[in-house]
This record gives sequence, structure tokens and C-alpha cells, in this order.
Amino acid sequence: MKKTAVALLSVSMLMVTACNSKIDVKYDYNVEDYVQLGQYENISVQVDKTSIENELIESKIKQDVEDNTTYTEVDRGAIASDQILVTYTATSSGASLSGLTNTDGKTMILGTDTLGLELDELDQALYGMTPGQTKILIVDIPEDYSSDLYKGTRVVFELTMQTVAQANVPMITNAYVKEAFGYDTVEEYRQSIKESLETDINSKVENKIQEDVLSSLQDTFKISSYPDSLMEETRSRLETSIGFYADFSNLSKDEYCQKQYGLSFDDFVKKSVVQQLIMEAIVKDRNMTMREYDYKGSLDDFAADNGYSNADTFVEKFGKDKIVKAMLVQKAQDYVIEHANISYK
Repeated sequence: MKKTAVALLSVSMLMVTACNSKIDVKYDYNVEDYVQLGQYENISVQVDKTSIENELIESKIKQDVEDNTTYTEVDRGAIASDQILVTYTATSSGASLSGLTNTDGKTMILGTDTLGLELDELDQALYGMTPGQTKILIVDIPEDYSSDLYKGTRVVFELTMQTVAQANVPMITNAYVKEAFGYDTVEEYRQSIKESLETDINSKVENKIQEDVLSSLQDTFKISSYPDSLMEETRSRLETSIGFYADFSNLSKDEYCQKQYGLSFDDFVKKSVVQQLIMEAIVKDRNMTMREYDYKGSLDDFAADNGYSNADTFVEKFGKDKIVKAMLVQKAQDYVIEHANISYK
């Protein structure tokens, strides 16, 4: 009986050892050939938490004001901030263009919204129009227009202003917040907003810390060149992800990256590669590893953080090796931030 127990114990120990074995990660380049280590501990950054709080609070107050703004119809020319109702028709060579026509009417805030036709001259023509007024505009649709159906077409637009309404914007006073939200003072109202936004504030502060720490980190490391395989892999991955958001925004990849990051697409690829190399250098310098138990325990959350609700689909898409490498990069990034000197103002 004792021998059987010992045997079973030995099998259990072998299973635990196997489940917690170190995962062997293979790279097709030596990161030390491309990166000269710099300082990655005790990086000092100062984050303006107060400004982040105020920015989010003011944004919420602005939204509350917009939600409580009322409009009164007026008999004058439309100006910015007016709520207008406009109808429009489009014809070309006498034929109606249904895709550029709206006879039901579009309600919009002048100066904030647009007709949605990607034609600035139409939006600008709405200024000064009075209720009941009609304008005729002849527009040559540009060759780079988003809809192939209308590119290069000369179109006659007929715009009719149906109504013009002036905004009645509430003032943020003690009396207003008492009536609208039940708070005795503006200060109590602001404090309630701050408390409701605590998660968003903390998230934005953490993002700012990460952004500033990683930016400072790059200044201390030297990158001599880039591995071809990593450049190709990163470019391919970003062409898919950035391309999706760029297409959704009707922008090219360059335009999207300039708008979001202030970089061209090529420069954004290089920046991503630099960040990857630096983290891989830290992984190697710290001798960081990933074990099977930790990999499996983190996989669901890691997949979710990367936009995949199903871990199996995530693994099928990228493969275990790439995912483990990404987990190690995240581990290095967490180490750097945890060992940074963060101060607030």
C-alpha cells in the first residue's frame, strides 16, 4: 500500500512539474545585436493628474449642458450653434441622385455637425439662410470623393432651410445644479462628477504614466538597426489593425496615424518595432521567463485585452509562440513602470 502511495505521489509531482515547466521561446535574431541597453529602472516622470481630472470633469459638464440645452425657433439667418432643419435634393443632367438627396430633412447643429456629404461648400452655404429660403449650388464632385458613383460628376444641389432654432444654453450656477441635478452647490456637483469618473480618471492617468515612462525609456536606449523579420511582422500586423480603423474613418493609413499619433504609418511601424526591441532587451537582461501555469492562467485575460473573447481563437490566430513573446514584453513593460519614480501635480 505504501509503495502505491509513493508511486501516485511521484506521478502527481511529475504532472505539476510538467504543467509549470518553462516555455522555450525562440527568436530568429539576437536582440543584443540591435539594442544597447539603457536605464530602465528609476525613470522619473511627473504626471499632471489635476489637469487630467479637470479635463474629464469639464467634458462631462459640457455634455450635461448640451443635454439640457433647449432650442427656440427664430426668423433670422442661421449662425453657428443654431439647430437647423434642412432638406436638399441633387440632380445631374436632369436625373435625380438619390444618394445625395434628403427630402425628409436633416436636423443638425450648425458649426458642429455637417450634412454628411463630404462637400464643405454645401455646409458653408447654410450660414445665413433664413427659414423657407432655398439656395441652388452647382458642385463638381472631386475625383477623390469617397463614393465611386459620383466621382467627377457635376451636380446641381437645391438646399432648403426649413427651420432655424436658437440655443438656450443653461448657465452653471448653484440654482441650475440644484434644479437639474439636485446638488446645493456647483462644487458638490463637480465633486459628484469626479467620483463618478474615478475609473476613467485613473485609467487616463495610468495611460499617461505609461506613455511618459516609455517615451523616457526610448531616450536611454540606442537602436542600431531593425531585424528584417520583426519589421515585416510588425508592418503586416499594423497594416491589418491600423487599416481597419483607417477604413472605418475614411482615411488612409498615413492620414489616420498622423491624426492619432502625429506620425506617418512608416514611422509608426518603426516606433512600434523600437518599443518591441527595447522590451525584448529588458526581458533578456532580467532573464524573464514564462511558465506553462502562468501562460494558461493569463491567456483568457490576455486574449480579452487584445480584443478576443475566445482564447482558443486568439491562439489559433497568432500561435502560442507569438503570444508568449507578447506576454513577456508586457511583463517587461510592467516591470519598468513598477520601478519608475512617479510624482503628481
